[in-house]
Amino acid sequence: MGRSVVSFRGRFEYAIDAKGRVNIPSPFRDRLQEYGQESFFITNFSDCLYAYTAEDWSRIEERLSHIPSTDRRRNAFVRFFLGGAVEVVPDKQGRILIPPSLRAYAQLEKDVVFLGLTKRFEIWSLARWQEEMGRFEEMQADPEFAKDISDLGF
Repeated sequence: MGRSVVSFRGRFEYAIDAKGRVNIPSPFRDRLQEYGQESFFITNFSDCLYAYTAEDWSRIEERLSHIPSTDRRRNAFVRFFLGGAVEVVPDKQGRILIPPSLRAYAQLEKDVVFLGLTKRFEIWSLARWQEEMGRFEEMQADPEFAKDISDLGF
């Protein structure tokens, strides 16, 4: 029987240091180690950073490699998403170094939020995360929101 998928859960707040290093939440590190994933990939998307295991990242690259070069819109996405990606390896203290370009994109300056979303986790600036939660609060007032959520089975 094959292994189940690596699953990231929870929300954690940390501080990023002046050099761009930040601790990876220990539950996330534990899950990566449990599945033999010593490194993972981070990239820019949707005002934050997306993080994928090396195994999942390989599948993403494979799928995106089949986009025809004549598809300008999708290629713009591929350039942005794959072009921003870096492989990171936690150091002995469980920290990673986030490159300046990714820190600038996600506006990671001091306080950051790690958010587990099953097959990936996201890294947000605390300020942007709070804005995102404000948008969520506003959405809840929309009657269509309840229908959209109920369509998910909740």
